[in-house]
Amino acid sequence: MKQKGWRMTTTALAAVALQALSPVGVAAQDLTPVTVLLPIPEGIPFNPIVVAREKGFFADAGIDVTSSVADGSGYLSQQIVAGNAQFALMGAADAVVAYTKRDDVRVLFCNQVKNVYRIVAKAESGVTSMADLSGKALGYTEPGGGESKLVAAAIDEAGLVVNETITLVPIGGAGPQSLVSLQNDTVQAYSSSFPDVAALSVAGINWVDITPEKYSNVPGACMVTTEEVLSSEDGMKAATALAKGWVQAQYYAIENGEDALGTVCTAIESACENEDAAKALFSESMNLITPPEGHRPGELSPASWQTVVEILSSGDIVAADLDVTPLISGANVEAVIAAAYEGH
Repeated sequence: MKQKGWRMTTTALAAVALQALSPVGVAAQDLTPVTVLLPIPEGIPFNPIVVAREKGFFADAGIDVTSSVADGSGYLSQQIVAGNAQFALMGAADAVVAYTKRDDVRVLFCNQVKNVYRIVAKAESGVTSMADLSGKALGYTEPGGGESKLVAAAIDEAGLVVNETITLVPIGGAGPQSLVSLQNDTVQAYSSSFPDVAALSVAGINWVDITPEKYSNVPGACMVTTEEVLSSEDGMKAATALAKGWVQAQYYAIENGEDALGTVCTAIESACENEDAAKALFSESMNLITPPEGHRPGELSPASWQTVVEILSSGDIVAADLDVTPLISGANVEAVIAAAYEGH
């Protein structure tokens, strides 16, 4: 049954994994404009920004939010470090690296409380853990891809050695090349971001998630700013309003999934042209946004952030003893967090 506002046609799976659109919404004169840099266009993966805008959560907080798409999460961190942007949604690993280059970088909340990168095995392969990949091949997108740090850490933890006990094969993101590689058993497992995993699932690949638990529960994409922004009255107001609207949208999407998806599909029709793919991507998205029982969506967990450091230090990207406590704490960050969760 189609939801109101959906116009479904057959399109390439990649259209769901990477959606192109222009910023949505017209700024009202009485609202303060706020721009957020995103690593990919608005759509299902970052549905809270759309839900918050369309449901009026941002407007209720006094802001009009638009987005600008940058060239990947790493580029976003460069913009924050250089002071060229006030707010950017970037991967936790990139936020940590940014912090090592500018010590007043701060994280306000996360869109996903779980890792956006996954390691999954074909169900028929019999692989149920990283250790089971001994003697087998793991596909990934490309050298230096976003999943590379996770893959390196997981392989090391499992005691595997690349080109000796496990083979790594670059097969690209969701698309014909990766699908054929999986169907032909060139690779028995795959690592990429969750939109690619969802798209290949719709294409008929049945998965078993073998992402090690400690790496599965690290933060996904998080809202990053600087203490310089938070120290100004206007910056603090914008950060507080952004956090309140976004977190409210997270709660709404968790509690009203069907309507939240319909809201995105009505606002951005290109996101939902393939109904099955859209539903699969939304399900994967909400799995990462929904926190474990007893926790709040978007919540910052010190232990999980130290795991991010562990992953990065395994590749000699940051020091193993790096203390990221200031990155996710401080009077201003705590004030924003308190306002965001007020009433929840």
